[in-house]
Amino acid sequence: MYEDEKFEKLHEQFEPMIYHIMKKLKIYKDKNEFYQIGCIALWEASLRFNEEKGEFKSYVYSYILGRMKAWLTKERKKQEKENRLMTVSPQEETSEDDFKHLLSDSNIESISSLLTSNQSKWLKAYCLKGKTPSEVAKDEGVSISAVKAWRRDAITKLKKHSIEDLLGIK
Repeated sequence: MYEDEKFEKLHEQFEPMIYHIMKKLKIYKDKNEFYQIGCIALWEASLRFNEEKGEFKSYVYSYILGRMKAWLTKERKKQEKENRLMTVSPQEETSEDDFKHLLSDSNIESISSLLTSNQSKWLKAYCLKGKTPSEVAKDEGVSISAVKAWRRDAITKLKKHSIEDLLGIK
């Protein structure tokens, strides 16, 4: 119980600092979440503090500030990633099915030159015969995961080229 009472006093003493840091960082959304981050950071700082390295007040301030900034950075990166996913360009959203519909017998041979032998096997089996990875794996005597790797790598290679390049259109 002693540790709980000790932290309660520490919390009471440094609660204004938590709010000050939130104000400094212009936290206007998720205030309760940032308050909790501040409290957890205060607890962690109290456990990690080394008296020989300086004053606790300075240490806890920078510790709480650092935790909140790290959370803001994490959230910003998460938001940027979500925004990028929402604004994917047509070339980036090309899927396996798009390749299937764009390819004809005559185009597959020229496109196959961009791929390895195994990737080409997958492309032909999928586009010309409509085979699944498990069917290709059975035909080729390899694992399904191997065929999926061929597919993944083939699609990655083909995405690097425009449709015009792939089909030889000028």
